[in-house]
Amino acid sequence: MLVTLFSASLWITILSASGTACWLWLKRKEEPALIALSTFCLSMAAWCFGHIAALEGYEQTARSLLLANPLLPTCFLHFVLLWLRGSIPIAAQSYRYIPIIYLFAITVSLLSIWGDSGYIEAWNVFPSFFHINSIGWLNLLYTISVGIVAHILLLYGYRNNQGNKRRSIIAMFAVSGWGFSLATSFILPSLKIDFFPYPMLALPSYAVLMVYSVMRYRLVEVNRWVSQAIQWLAILVVSMLLMSLLLAFVAPVAMTELATVPTLQLFIYSSILLLLAWLLYGPAKQFSDRLIYPGAALDEATLNQWLLQLNMATSWQTLAKTIEQLWQKNVPSLKGQTIGVKIMTATGDVVVDHPSNTLFMCIKRGDWSCHLTGWDDIPPAQQHMAELLAALVPNACTSLDRSIQLAKIEAHAERERIKQQHLIELGGLTAAIAHELRNPLNIINMASAQTDEVIKTHIRNQVARAELMIRDTLSYAGKIELKTSCQDLVNITQQVIMQIKNVFSIEIDLISEEKLIGQYDRERIQQILINLLENAAAFAGSVPDGKIELQLSRDTNNNSLIQVNNNGPKVPSEILPHLFEPFITQRSGGSGLGLSIVRRIVDAHQGHITHSDQLGWPVSFVISLPETLAPATQAKKNRNKNN
Repeated sequence: MLVTLFSASLWITILSASGTACWLWLKRKEEPALIALSTFCLSMAAWCFGHIAALEGYEQTARSLLLANPLLPTCFLHFVLLWLRGSIPIAAQSYRYIPIIYLFAITVSLLSIWGDSGYIEAWNVFPSFFHINSIGWLNLLYTISVGIVAHILLLYGYRNNQGNKRRSIIAMFAVSGWGFSLATSFILPSLKIDFFPYPMLALPSYAVLMVYSVMRYRLVEVNRWVSQAIQWLAILVVSMLLMSLLLAFVAPVAMTELATVPTLQLFIYSSILLLLAWLLYGPAKQFSDRLIYPGAALDEATLNQWLLQLNMATSWQTLAKTIEQLWQKNVPSLKGQTIGVKIMTATGDVVVDHPSNTLFMCIKRGDWSCHLTGWDDIPPAQQHMAELLAALVPNACTSLDRSIQLAKIEAHAERERIKQQHLIELGGLTAAIAHELRNPLNIINMASAQTDEVIKTHIRNQVARAELMIRDTLSYAGKIELKTSCQDLVNITQQVIMQIKNVFSIEIDLISEEKLIGQYDRERIQQILINLLENAAAFAGSVPDGKIELQLSRDTNNNSLIQVNNNGPKVPSEILPHLFEPFITQRSGGSGLGLSIVRRIVDAHQGHITHSDQLGWPVSFVISLPETLAPATQAKKNRNKNN
């Protein structure tokens, strides 16, 4: 019984490996490395046939095939070099030595065959089995060495590749470990170990799994075939279990003849029946489809053509039109029947609405889906075709949605690039204008010395205001470059408060920790505080008992927090969405750029600023600054998160 199972396992391996080799040969144009993998599968089949020859007592044939063992890892090494030569230099350099490597493998094989390398002898339950001796061990050692070299190259490939190729390498290592554990049990008789080589019963899986580990991420059809194979294997196993249970219950009562049928024969009969069912499934399905859905026969090529046309759509309107055209061209019996398409995005926006009693409804709820509405009175054949078309639409919607989002991102990036270029040009223009304006302002300022004191004061105030506007305009239009160093925010704030108190007669309270150390640009932080405090003083000074409060602290993420509160009038609600844009708010004597400049400086420090009227004050500005600046990429992510 065990010998029969062993022989069946070898024959299945021969058939599966040979079939896989033929399939790989047909696919060689898609990937040149598949030629070597095809040869590997043929070598595997030849090695198994050598064991069959040993079981049948054909010693010379068995010795020739089994001692050609070095060709098996050599073919695998050939495949690895071909597969990886585009990604690792050592593979490209070593590939030129492939003829020499094959010559070595052939030489070792021939020397082993001519020498005293092995013999056939009864062992365990086998009437004859191959035993290795003397030179045969060197043959095996060389075989293992070549396999190790191939896997070292795969390790290099793992380090130098990403994505599916790396996943394939991981899978190949797993399959190689599996194959090694299966195949090495054939040396048990040579080691004088009297134990049946059970692992070799699973040998049919090795060649198929090795090819699957390579092709899984390259050809979608492979995954479909494997899925079907697993389904049929599961059906076979369940059928055998059910048959065993049936025989166990029925045999004692009747059908004693059936109970005496050997299990192997039942297994073979079941396998043949399932194979016939699998072969007949396609024609039977076609027959039933034509019977139930007359006139609705669609082959895979037509469906692929439909999918290709749907994926070519460049807009939602184009996609809807393509769906309608495909329907009209392929369903001639319903030419008078109009169909409609409705497409709704995740936000609930209806981007296409072509109304009709029979509708293709496409909706995005997490993933895209397409279902049919109003098709109850349509003949079954046309309903079936509509279902097939609807099954293809979500893929096209997903592809188009992704393309539209990418186009939006690219358009936004282009707008940002133009905006940055405009700011650079504006900065240069502003600097030139500021230089030209300052000269006449200086002349006006000097000329005012000879005027009346009241006029002189008025002129100097207006000149100072003009200077302020020039300074703020230069600051806003120019590029903000930080000169950071270790600074104490508490110390900077105390100095700014003293300056503000010299100009404005208003109460300013400071609530802070002893020190708040971080990497900041001292002058820019002063500019932030001056702008915010001047704004607060101007507005709080317009109400009785006007007051300003500054709070300095750290949040749970160790960011420095600057909170500037004042009890002046609230910011009008219509201004809030545009509060930090230039010229939106303009206090008396201001430039209208103060908050915009503050926002730019805070952004440069990789922080963020917010306004609130819910912190116990009519007006509060809260600034969060990181303790240290992050690299540029991380900073961009933080800004996107905050926005």
